[in-house]
Amino acid sequence: MKKMKIAVLIACHNRLNKTKKCLNKLFNQKNKKNFFLSVFLVDDGSTDGTEKFIKKKYPNLNLIKGDGNLYWARSMNLAWKNAMNDEHNYDYFLLLNNDTYLYPFAISELFFNNKQNSNIIVGSCCDSKTKKRTYGGVKLNRNLLQPFKFKMADINGKLQEVHIANGNIILIHKKIVKKIGILDGNFEHAFADIEYSLRAVRMGIKLFLTRKHIAECDRDMINNKFNLSIFEKLKNIFHIKQKPIKSIYRLYSGYGGILWPISFIATYLKSIFLIILKKN
Repeated sequence: MKKMKIAVLIACHNRLNKTKKCLNKLFNQKNKKNFFLSVFLVDDGSTDGTEKFIKKKYPNLNLIKGDGNLYWARSMNLAWKNAMNDEHNYDYFLLLNNDTYLYPFAISELFFNNKQNSNIIVGSCCDSKTKKRTYGGVKLNRNLLQPFKFKMADINGKLQEVHIANGNIILIHKKIVKKIGILDGNFEHAFADIEYSLRAVRMGIKLFLTRKHIAECDRDMINNKFNLSIFEKLKNIFHIKQKPIKSIYRLYSGYGGILWPISFIATYLKSIFLIILKKN
């Protein structure tokens, strides 16, 4: 049986302990005789010793250096480009967050569906303590004024179709990539996984959530600073890297429907007021 060649794409920035655990779980998968893993990791300007650790512990890992200004989407875009230019001609591309810790059966479970070549497979993640769903697939329940209204899908013991994939764990066959491309590097951090999902669905590709949780990934709670002046808060709204205005604009203008300008403005105004009114 021919081994499946999988390019694993990871982005990191100053989360060495999480990166260590992520890689350890990745390389301790069951049924390794069935697949070949090659990691393409973009270290976006880490100052915590990530580069030194990778070179010592995993000398054969494909380490790509960033300057600290790539953020998640552009780092993953860069990793993907490097993997596509590699001589191995990979069968699959696996997007994996460095704070996502795969269970030993994770990769085998991603291949449970015998139609991976034509579908995108989304891994469901759970909280490390409660074991409740944290990241995975999303089902849209949109309307004209709420084009991205959604509900998170929970596991049910069966493969289930979803409309959007969180970028924590996504398995994509090379023929899908050939058809729809890779993550859009015009996004900085957030929304690139959403756009990729919507692009896939638009082009006739289906997304399926795994039957069960295949990894642990706790919710990422960002500590925003709200002890700023209103002027500083408003200034930050247009400069924050996680969700810059141009990325939100790109998503809404491309997939928000005929009334996207209204929903875009309403969404952004809501964000502004929430930031201004938020108390410590």
